[in-house]
Amino acid sequence: MSLPFRRESDETDRLLALSDGVIAIAITLLVLEITVPVVPTGASESALPTRVLEQWNEFFGFVLSFSVVGLYWVLHRRVFVHVERHTKEIVWLNLLFLLMVAFVPYATSMFSTYPGRFGVMFLAGVLTLTGFSLAALWLYASRSELIEEGITSRTVGIQAARFLASPLVFVASILVAAFDSTVAIFLWVLLIPINAALQSRLIESVEVSGRGSDGR
Repeated sequence: MSLPFRRESDETDRLLALSDGVIAIAITLLVLEITVPVVPTGASESALPTRVLEQWNEFFGFVLSFSVVGLYWVLHRRVFVHVERHTKEIVWLNLLFLLMVAFVPYATSMFSTYPGRFGVMFLAGVLTLTGFSLAALWLYASRSELIEEGITSRTVGIQAARFLASPLVFVASILVAAFDSTVAIFLWVLLIPINAALQSRLIESVEVSGRGSDGR
């Protein structure tokens, strides 16, 4: 059994610094995948708006991946708000999550270049694995009693649902993409109401827990 590191130690600070750095670089690389449209020699620049519109898949891929990676970053920060100590298993699970995050720009480029069935399934697959690796981080920390005391089991469960919601939506979109890639893309919009609903439930759970603590 590995020895736990306290949350206030330099090791945890280094872990968070590495995570923030990798995620920041991955987000930056996303915009570099958007190419500047080329106007054929001798053609008028009036063709540029049309050329830009033809890049809809590049812009959509950028916005989607930026939003999802941003969401995963927020959730990642939530993990370490509650984690008071960590073990080597936490370190390796965190590295697995960062491995998948670093791969997102490539998956986005694949979708932008081939926005059909394969591109949709490939991007959704990478975002699925990224989400599940983050969920594994939270589930391990909560079940190994590495999180702070006082968090109710209901709050832990709602947090777990938040971590699992996004990858499950992407899993569903992969299945749908086998028949219709356009419908699969529209499924990704479900991330917005689902995460909003879970966030609302989480706030309610924390407030109920707080009132219970005040009443003791």
